[in-house]
Amino acid sequence: MKDHCRRAIRVAMLLAATLALGACTKDAETPSDPAAATAVEASAESFQQSLEGVWSTNDSEGDDAETLYAIAWQPDAGLQVVRDGAWLDGKVEDVDLDLDNGTLALHLASETGPSETVTLRKLQDESGNGFTLRITWGAGQTDDLGFVRRLTGRDRNELAAAVAAVQAPETAAVCDTDAPAGSVRATLVCGHEEFGALDAGMRRQFKELADRYPDGDRTVQAATRQLDACDTPACLRAAYAQWQAYFDENYDLGDVVDYL
Repeated sequence: MKDHCRRAIRVAMLLAATLALGACTKDAETPSDPAAATAVEASAESFQQSLEGVWSTNDSEGDDAETLYAIAWQPDAGLQVVRDGAWLDGKVEDVDLDLDNGTLALHLASETGPSETVTLRKLQDESGNGFTLRITWGAGQTDDLGFVRRLTGRDRNELAAAVAAVQAPETAAVCDTDAPAGSVRATLVCGHEEFGALDAGMRRQFKELADRYPDGDRTVQAATRQLDACDTPACLRAAYAQWQAYFDENYDLGDVVDYL
């Protein structure tokens, strides 16, 4: 009888352990609550929105002159920070709302140097009536900012212009030459300082020649045809030199540059 009772107890304990293990496995496989994740995301966005406004450092003398920050948050663009008119091109990496004072990590990209992560922390003032925004840079320097005012429409326009100025594609430098686009002369003049100087000096003389001498236009046309016909750097360099020698021998042109 006792053995029967012991077996019954062992079976019951084994069944209870199996059920408990199944419950743990089920809990582990249960996906996170989407509503909870959405609430956390909304809280992070609310914190970023709370940073909106114009902020400034308290220093106003010497090399530590007052620095102005404009901060805005947009649903499509996220957090945007402009420092003294220059956009800090960055992306929010993390928002920590567990501390008494919210903290945000902003990763700044850079094409001219190493990237860095800047920390923005909202600190309660000692008076309890406001906040200080402490910005800690990657190297450890800090800026304590005081709130100045809310963003105006003009502030938002200037902020958008600062962002657009950085994001705009670089335009190719304008090349001042009358050489046909795609020609060897145009390529060399626009891509090499030596030929750029030769061409600029020659065209100054072309203008003076056409303005001062009756046969100037015909001479300029003949010289231009020869320059444009060159298909190698050596040919173009020699053509500039030949025409310069011709001008020196047959015309009295001012401010002539020696290309020989």
